[in-house]
Amino acid sequence: MDMDRLCEDLATTQAEVIKVLFMKGIAVQMGQVLDKETVIAVAEAQGVEWIDEQEKGVEDAARKTTSFYEDEDDDDLEDRPPVVTIMGHVDHGKTSLLDYIRKSKVAAGEAGGITQAIGAYQVSTYVNDEERNITFLDTPGHEAFSAMRARGARVTDIAIVVVAADDGVRPQTKEAVSHARAAGVPLIIAVNKMDKEAANPDRVRDELAALEVVCEEWGGDVPFIPVSAKTGMGIETLLETVALTAEVEELVANPASNARGTVVEAYLDKQRGAIATLLVQNGTLRMGDAVLVGSNWGKVRAIQDAYGNKLEEAGPSTPVQIMGLGGVPMAGEEFDVTDTENEARDIAAERASKERINTIEGNTVSLSNLAAAKDDEDGVQTINLIVKTDVSGSVEAVKAALGALPQDRVLLRFLHTAAGEVTESDIDLAAASEGIILAFNTTVSDKVNDRAKGARVEVRSYDVIYGLVDEVRAAMEGKLSGVKDEVFVGKAECKAVFGGGNAKVAGSLVLEGQLTMGANLRVMRKNKEMYLGKVGSLRRIKDKVKKVETGLECGVGADPEWGDWKPGDIIECFDLVDRVQTLESASDDLSKKVDEIKAAEEKAKAAAAAAAKAKLGRRGVTGTIAKGRTPTVADVEKLMLKMDVAGEQAKPAARTGFGAGPALRTNRSLAKEQESQKARDKAPSSRRPPVPVKVEKVAVGTKNFAMASSVDVTRVEGSMGKQKRTSVSAGKPAAADGIGLGITGARPVSVPGGRFRV
Repeated sequence: MDMDRLCEDLATTQAEVIKVLFMKGIAVQMGQVLDKETVIAVAEAQGVEWIDEQEKGVEDAARKTTSFYEDEDDDDLEDRPPVVTIMGHVDHGKTSLLDYIRKSKVAAGEAGGITQAIGAYQVSTYVNDEERNITFLDTPGHEAFSAMRARGARVTDIAIVVVAADDGVRPQTKEAVSHARAAGVPLIIAVNKMDKEAANPDRVRDELAALEVVCEEWGGDVPFIPVSAKTGMGIETLLETVALTAEVEELVANPASNARGTVVEAYLDKQRGAIATLLVQNGTLRMGDAVLVGSNWGKVRAIQDAYGNKLEEAGPSTPVQIMGLGGVPMAGEEFDVTDTENEARDIAAERASKERINTIEGNTVSLSNLAAAKDDEDGVQTINLIVKTDVSGSVEAVKAALGALPQDRVLLRFLHTAAGEVTESDIDLAAASEGIILAFNTTVSDKVNDRAKGARVEVRSYDVIYGLVDEVRAAMEGKLSGVKDEVFVGKAECKAVFGGGNAKVAGSLVLEGQLTMGANLRVMRKNKEMYLGKVGSLRRIKDKVKKVETGLECGVGADPEWGDWKPGDIIECFDLVDRVQTLESASDDLSKKVDEIKAAEEKAKAAAAAAAKAKLGRRGVTGTIAKGRTPTVADVEKLMLKMDVAGEQAKPAARTGFGAGPALRTNRSLAKEQESQKARDKAPSSRRPPVPVKVEKVAVGTKNFAMASSVDVTRVEGSMGKQKRTSVSAGKPAAADGIGLGITGARPVSVPGGRFRV
């Protein structure tokens, strides 16, 4: 948010905002754009509550139709056609089924038999001699289009899940059932491809029952309709079931109100501009209406139905294609018709301002991630991508599919993603960033192709998402260097050492496998690698041999020569085999390496702690502060580590030299103080019993450092500087140039140049 807008909302001045932030250690200038955390800090300082309205993703933006008319008067509500979503696994015949219903052949023209973008159609059918309209949404079955299926389920009234009778329940079938349940819509199962010999509807019933989808024949509430998109078998029964289900659901809307609904798809046409497919969920959309979608708005210049027919208006549950928006909206966004163009323009401008700020913050995070990747000692590499697709829904599908690839060693960076044709500006961006352009189901003009060749920019076109993902994977794996894997050859134990100098030979017994001349050689001693080289010589008695099998004795020489053989050394013999890395294997290798480093660090830390304990014993903790020097954080951390160790070993004292008694004398040695303490302990005293103490924290200057754990203290003693004394209350820091020990139940002293003992 910019400072002008913040001051206007808070009814304050920029000078006051700058003052508030300065007191919090944040330096800003007049007119500066502030991030969310800074705005919250100013709001709290002004006593204003910050309400964070989190932006929902486009997938969550799609709402149930009933939510659009919750505030409508019941007298204004009228029956409307049901919105039916057809979902299911890839190639199970969803589009072919819809194709038969609407008597057109869209499915035959789709690449690879995969629906690449969501389709929306309205068809008429007759149920009991009465004409009924039904709106159908067709969603892609490929796993990359999960968001589009979820969106389809959210705007629907009834979900038809298509299952191939010869293939049964598949991954996207399960996902479709989950989406329908999450949306809370009635479910109808259409068992397709019943015309095939391998059709087995009983198997489908069993597999669906495992998902808790029980058909009506088995006592459940889910209609189970066998159909064939090829012969038309069961289609009429399916449509009747849809109509009856719609009657039970009592689907209504108010056609008299301003239109509201959801963007089904959107793309940029070079001649006509932004084209959006809308599903009107309440009200009526008319020519000339001011439509607001996210940060885009426009005046409706044309309305077409799914068959290309021009319309003057579209009522509830009608899918239409419109022209007139100023930009391409995101699929899944809600649209509203406003009362005036000015209202739509103002709201769109405000939303665009927020999006720009979010984009700036998002890019900052992305750049920092990239910088971290470049600094990685393992050399993470980056591939820059520009993605252009036919419709906005395909953009998210491509990004989701590529985002699922392992990126531990090769990172995919999306420089720009949008719906529309590849443009010359895309070529310029790719040339400047050494990027690759992926064109999915969109065109590349000859002029743009010539520009790409001149700039040496690679433009790859695809019409099936499988091919796109496979080629990007191949490009990523091409950046991975090969690795060498160790292949076990044999193992032996050194029994005796012969010869002198570096020409010593290990008299050995082969325990496993075999030792081979010229193979890689590793010598291990007490689980520690002592030597790495090759087998330089191999003898049986006095004869040179090329290999020695299990159970035989031999003499082993190293190459280069090595003279530090010891009886008991383990000799490992292995080969190195080249392996081409895949993205998955590279990710696994990196994870193993990280685990090994962590294990080594933990082992070293444990060894250091054990050594410190052994050295410290029960002597307590001592430390010296150099006179005139301010202790560093490292000094304090070192002291705290010692205190942790001492605290585990020291026994709590029955009494301490610091209770309610007199303060510590300045120039008394430790030995004399101990003798005096013994004498005081024997003498009768009216003082209250001393209190056992605990070190709670250490203070350096004005900084406090919390102890990892409290320490039971046997004694607290110290020597003072010449007539300088600094008392330290419990838990408070000492003088700025000394270390203060926060002590419970006592008042120790801390002096620059003094020596302390705990």
